[in-house]
Amino acid sequence: MEAADGACFVVERVYPTHYRHGNDTLADLLAIEPGEGARYALDQRLSGQTFRDFLFLDTETTGLAGAGALAFMVGVAFFEPHVAVVEGRVVELDVLVVRQYFLRDHGDEPVMLRLLDELLTNRAGLISFNGRSFDVPLLDNRYLMNRLRGRLLDVPHIDLLPPARRLYRARLGSCALGSLEQNLLGLHRTQDDVPGWLIPSLYYNYLRTGDARELTRVFYHNEMDMLSMVTLAARIFRQLSTSVCDDAIDLVSLGRWQADLGLHAEAERTLRSALDSDLPLEAYQLALYHLSNLYKRTNRRPEAVIAWQQLAAVSTSDVAAYVELAKHYEWHAGDVPAAVEWTEHALALLDRLPLTPNTRLTRSELTHRLRRLEKKLG
Repeated sequence: MEAADGACFVVERVYPTHYRHGNDTLADLLAIEPGEGARYALDQRLSGQTFRDFLFLDTETTGLAGAGALAFMVGVAFFEPHVAVVEGRVVELDVLVVRQYFLRDHGDEPVMLRLLDELLTNRAGLISFNGRSFDVPLLDNRYLMNRLRGRLLDVPHIDLLPPARRLYRARLGSCALGSLEQNLLGLHRTQDDVPGWLIPSLYYNYLRTGDARELTRVFYHNEMDMLSMVTLAARIFRQLSTSVCDDAIDLVSLGRWQADLGLHAEAERTLRSALDSDLPLEAYQLALYHLSNLYKRTNRRPEAVIAWQQLAAVSTSDVAAYVELAKHYEWHAGDVPAAVEWTEHALALLDRLPLTPNTRLTRSELTHRLRRLEKKLG
């Protein structure tokens, strides 16, 4: 792509929105509004926006950090209208444009940065994966080093990594994009892909030899990252807007997130829906724990007591519910015998657990509580 003061190598591909990437289509995202993300503290400026106006961003760099790190490839993706003839009629359809700016050498960088800034001018904001911590600060530094003014820090920014961790880490463990592709999005990359750690050395080899053949794998890697961001964003925002999740464990995670944000009514519905589902025991206990905390926080003690009792009935390695019940009956219900009973239940459970610094400390606290309660009775 030519500019007045230089040029930049650009690769562009266009995808119809019915294109299937893994288990999902690109069009799935356009059926959802980004405004729901404002309620989840992703960015308060998302209300009233549409995903048609956002720019997906992903970089490939010469290193992970430091002033000398360079983004030698900047990939962007965006929806735009496309005129087509369908059954003899001219119609306007949405397509996804995937565009990759590549630095043939470092001299191309100012042109690339200006082209990126021009593209962002008519966009409502950014969508990235870990871009808030990595891609955007790196690019903003490159604007500074080139004495240019970029607007990356000025626009609404949806970083998909934090909500992905909130929703899926309890079930999947790793929330790296490759792991999410395989375990959530149903995508398995071809042998054309290249591991991320190898990418900087491939670029340095190209600069040294001029042989760009291995870089086709980097273009593929970057393109897949952007397509996956589109379908991952659809998954995340669909769950935020409907509270319907792919797995009951994700419901527990969503309910916890809602409770942390003070969305108490939504959190209660989500956690109850999780408890009505087929949950593994550990996730079932976690849902009860968060629900009981919600009731306690909103001063709904009768419901909290029921949740604590249910949690105590299935707890085999944690006395937290027993302790809460002991506190409740001592300080709120004024039923000291019941408080003694729940404290004794907690001590009995501790007897069956391995001796650790934590269990030793908990036993000491419970023993002290029991003595105090017995004095009240005496």
